[in-house]
Amino acid sequence: MNKKHIIVGIILVLMAIALGSSLAWWMWSTNNEQITKVNLDVEGVTISYEDGENITNNNLIPTSTKEKGISKNITISTNTQIYLDLYLNIVTLPNELKELSFKYALYEDDLFITDGSFKYHNQDDTIALFKGKEVTDEETYTLYIWIDGNMSNPNTMYNQNFEFNINATATTEPSASYQTLVKLGLENGGMRDPYILHNPITKTELYEAQDDYGTSYYFDGHSVNNYVYFADYYWRIVRINGNGSIRLIYDGTVAHANEEVSEDRIVGTTPYNELNNDATYVGYMYGPTRATSYEESHQNLYNSKAKEYVDNWYKTNIVDKGYSDKVEEDAIYCNDRSVDLRKHQSNNGGGYGRSAGDFMSFQRAINRISNVTLKCPNINLDGFSTGNATKGNKKLTYPIALITLDELRYIGMYSVDKGFYFAGFDYWTMSPAVFFGTYGQISGVSTNRSVYAGLNIGNSQGGIKPVLSLKSDTQLTGSGTMTDPYVLSQ
Repeated sequence: MNKKHIIVGIILVLMAIALGSSLAWWMWSTNNEQITKVNLDVEGVTISYEDGENITNNNLIPTSTKEKGISKNITISTNTQIYLDLYLNIVTLPNELKELSFKYALYEDDLFITDGSFKYHNQDDTIALFKGKEVTDEETYTLYIWIDGNMSNPNTMYNQNFEFNINATATTEPSASYQTLVKLGLENGGMRDPYILHNPITKTELYEAQDDYGTSYYFDGHSVNNYVYFADYYWRIVRINGNGSIRLIYDGTVAHANEEVSEDRIVGTTPYNELNNDATYVGYMYGPTRATSYEESHQNLYNSKAKEYVDNWYKTNIVDKGYSDKVEEDAIYCNDRSVDLRKHQSNNGGGYGRSAGDFMSFQRAINRISNVTLKCPNINLDGFSTGNATKGNKKLTYPIALITLDELRYIGMYSVDKGFYFAGFDYWTMSPAVFFGTYGQISGVSTNRSVYAGLNIGNSQGGIKPVLSLKSDTQLTGSGTMTDPYVLSQ
């Protein structure tokens, strides 16, 4: 197909100046007032930054709501079907502003698309707000940039300058993930709020969210059309990854109904780690004990017991049986160890060594302090991938790991009864929950179909349900049902 590319830039230049006030000791404001609107029309495609290229009359102080920060409306209009990428480029970002409290978020109307902080980004980085998003008529997005007043804001943030710009590209060629969607005979149900009650569906339908590769399509937890038979085992499709590969979770040697309780739906049990008396043990891989900094504690030096179990299973059941050439190595499995540092949480510490901490993956999914995400917040540390991947920490021995709590929340954990993720046995995710200062806990799926953080890392046996991804060019036949699962073509 011919590609139609559109590129449009907008520069946000924001300067910090002192207020000399005991209530707010800085203010952020713009120093650019030249342009009020940017349009680019290429063969029926228009992108409008309706509030203008610059930011005027906006005072940004630490606040608990993103709406009181800076907001920028972006409208996409097209008379043809396009696939859009939207980027936030970091032109200038001092180290003093690389804090978890300095945030961005993107919404389409009231529906969340993506968010993050600038903690793990550097000057000249490009943040993909979304990639490969299908647009067929007119859509409006709002970008928010703000300082979270519920978190600690160090004095070193004061009087620092930063500069961003936004640009977009569009093409008429479908993204890799959309092509996989079509190949499997599935349809896109659009975006939805992962926290709302999910009603049972009566047709094959997926929903979209952004991951580290682009637009991902995930199954509703009620789904009964996501069975795959691969490597002599049954699996369920969790989602289509942004690069078009197909993420599967193990489901047994025979096909099981969603509500069925069977030990066959896990491959075995193991403690998550040998010990649990240090925050480092929340890692899928971990660093030294009694560390004096977060960075030292969460180095990826040693394998967890869970990782050892998964790797051994993969070697025996996938590699040794000749199926590894079908498994995608360019995939991210996120062990998000970022810590909730909200200042009103009295029990929170740094989440390293013997310092207590609540981990963000659990806080997002259970306590809703921010939006769940399929992106890995600190991908270079926590995004587990193989040495052949284009992204991530490249620490995996094999391209296989466990499901994340964010993925479970998207597919309907808590709001779906008898979902396909259910096994009837407690099993581990790879999402840390909490470290109390004496012992840590990992999130898991319980026998009553809910998420729990009650299994201690070192002295509890949890089930293992491996997760891997099939390559996007894998040829599959079948309809995905329990009696007619997707199978690899010969």
